[in-house]
Amino acid sequence: MEETAAQGILSPVLADTLLFLNLTLSIILLFAFAYLFTTRHQTGEIAQLKDRIKKLSGSLKSLEEKIQEIKPPKKVDTVPEADAFGMSFAKKEKPATAPKIPTGNQVWSKFIDDYNHIAGSMLVPGQLQACQKFVEENNLRMLMRGMTGNFLGTNSVEESNFWAWKINDSKNFAVVPNPMKPCTGDLYEEVGLKSIFAMNFENGVYKKYEVKVPAIFNTDENNRLQLKDPGVVSLSRQ
Repeated sequence: MEETAAQGILSPVLADTLLFLNLTLSIILLFAFAYLFTTRHQTGEIAQLKDRIKKLSGSLKSLEEKIQEIKPPKKVDTVPEADAFGMSFAKKEKPATAPKIPTGNQVWSKFIDDYNHIAGSMLVPGQLQACQKFVEENNLRMLMRGMTGNFLGTNSVEESNFWAWKINDSKNFAVVPNPMKPCTGDLYEEVGLKSIFAMNFENGVYKKYEVKVPAIFNTDENNRLQLKDPGVVSLSRQ
């Protein structure tokens, strides 16, 4: 118990000092042994000195082992951070899986051709008036992405996020992005483009949309629009 207590209060500085003293004594004894040998002292004295050196070496080894045991633990500067309970509460939407692009004319083909034509001329002056006319002529529903991920109607062509074209007399709608709003990281992640359309977005700003396949929405019993099938959009910087 006494030896353990002594180890517990022995500081690293004191341990180093004791080690230095033992090394010094060992060197002194070696010099003394050499002196006795060169001056031809009695064999008994040389034997006693050898015994003392042997004992001192044993004590030194024991001291080194104790010092290794009481060395302070290695300090860890940084600890990897983890989410609470190992869970992440951030909302993460998976990118839309691209559907197979249909061949031949579809019921929405002419609408998409007209949309791509107007989406390709957003740098021409008078784009707002052209978009308003396109929305009115096709009787489109203008949509905004709500806080909870639902889709709400709006009366603003310029502020809307999506345009929805009703497919004949069904409850389905062909949905396209508002071509007046360039595709940015915020629009892609937060407004819903990521989960509604499979597209070639990486980073930065894309100014032009070309819809290959519209996203298909349908209405529930409360006449609210919800995603049925994702679409495919090709983005370009210019």
